[in-house]
Amino acid sequence: MSSSAVQSSRTASLLRAEGLHVEYAAADGARVCALRDVSFSLEPSQSLGILGESGSGKSTLALALMRLLPSNATFTGKIEISGRDLPWLSSSQLRRVRGAELALISQEPALALNPVLSIGRQISDVLRAHSDVSKKEGARRVCEILEQVGFEHPERVMRAYPHQLSGGQKQRAALAQALVCRPSLLIADEPLSSLDTVTQAEVLDLLRRLKHELNLGMVFISHDASALSTICDRVLVMKAGQTAASGTWEQIRTSSDDYVRGLQFTSGASCSDASSRISPPVLNAAPVLEVRNLSKTYVQRQMLSREKFEIRALEDVSVRLMPNATVAVIGRSGSGKSTLVRCIAGFEIPDKGEVLLEGDPVQKRSSVQMIFQDSSTALNPRFTAVQLVAEPLEIARAGSKKERIERALDLMAEVGLEKSWHSRNAAEFSGGQRQRLALARALAASPKVLILDESLSGLDLSLQEQILKLLLDLHARHNLSYLFISHDLRFLPMFAQQVLVMEAGRIVDQIAPNKLWTSSCPATRLLTRVNQQLHARHAEVHS
Repeated sequence: MSSSAVQSSRTASLLRAEGLHVEYAAADGARVCALRDVSFSLEPSQSLGILGESGSGKSTLALALMRLLPSNATFTGKIEISGRDLPWLSSSQLRRVRGAELALISQEPALALNPVLSIGRQISDVLRAHSDVSKKEGARRVCEILEQVGFEHPERVMRAYPHQLSGGQKQRAALAQALVCRPSLLIADEPLSSLDTVTQAEVLDLLRRLKHELNLGMVFISHDASALSTICDRVLVMKAGQTAASGTWEQIRTSSDDYVRGLQFTSGASCSDASSRISPPVLNAAPVLEVRNLSKTYVQRQMLSREKFEIRALEDVSVRLMPNATVAVIGRSGSGKSTLVRCIAGFEIPDKGEVLLEGDPVQKRSSVQMIFQDSSTALNPRFTAVQLVAEPLEIARAGSKKERIERALDLMAEVGLEKSWHSRNAAEFSGGQRQRLALARALAASPKVLILDESLSGLDLSLQEQILKLLLDLHARHNLSYLFISHDLRFLPMFAQQVLVMEAGRIVDQIAPNKLWTSSCPATRLLTRVNQQLHARHAEVHS
């Protein structure tokens, strides 16, 4: 190929990355290499999937492509966006590129959205920063994009603040913010991790449509191989910051490499073994947790008319959790799952109803602990790991400072974290490690009930299995009862004794997990049908 042809090929590429290398300087002075000589290219309207385990460098790659690496990162390599060398653009040039030509959807929408601005304001700010539109036209386009990403009542969402949305709704709002200016390149870092299976399918359909309508190029980062299989032209598999494999989906899907196959399929053997050792629920005793006729309504205002309207998040919901039992709660995003557990944990005050712990109104909230969906927002970034775990002990004034630190270190070891990591900040841990840290912190309060609000959704398949095995072991060791909120139905049969299905703030089905796929309830049938469709290709290959 002539030099002019090579130059033409380079110019035609939407994105070209060559020799990307990123190192982080840890607080203890050590240097951690997150990317090692990563190279790839992307043509207009193509989509590249990035697959890898937690800590493999996927999110660092996304930050490097956006030039958003933290100050303790050292970057070398070349990144070209439509022929322009991104690392050499000035700050003002970058501001013009980000949002208009290059957009990012982050894994943790709670960090990407401003908590003091309404959703409509945040999206319209992006639109008005890159185009000259009137306030009325901006509101119309914001309403339009919110409707496109699946909101049934976009005007209500425009008026809402991030804390008034569920995790899945926040992710859809972040998607609308990224797409409102119709960029040519979208970097999606785990955009489906907090969505229910129905919404996942809808968002994937939306992204496929926008890819063709807008000639949209995508770098799609996900731990879910089944999602990549439906949207990506090529897949790059990462391991320890390096490229472990690359090729078409068929080439990745049929790989004989143990690491590549482990990212797509899980045996579940370790979980099954752990679940066989836990004590059965105590059925003839009083419930350890009882929720009676809980209702919660939010009052908001219309975007333009300011007229008040009500959103019924919960309506007459009752739940019974027996000692040593696990009850799973599933449902579409916005069905009321997160509002339910926030009322139980004391973060929301219900309009009516009561929450009882061992027959008495919950007074000591430390007896009910919660593991959040976004672990990074639940952990104080200024605290070291040992400070985070020891804080509940300090609040309870349990023992001396030395005893609290020793207990915190023991809990870190119990959940699979090295004691030598005690001086690291939360940001220095991977997603799976942060969830282990959150578990250790919750156990420090000696709870009787542990609420898991989508605590596995942001983890790759192998890590989900590891954390689930850990939860099963802790269940037996500490006689815990779990209330497990989940979008993924695959692990429920080996983890839960009962499944509650929520729809529009109500419990519409109560069923054993092994009977989910034969339920006659429309809401349950929709969830199971879409779940089977998303994972059908993998199930066929695995069998």
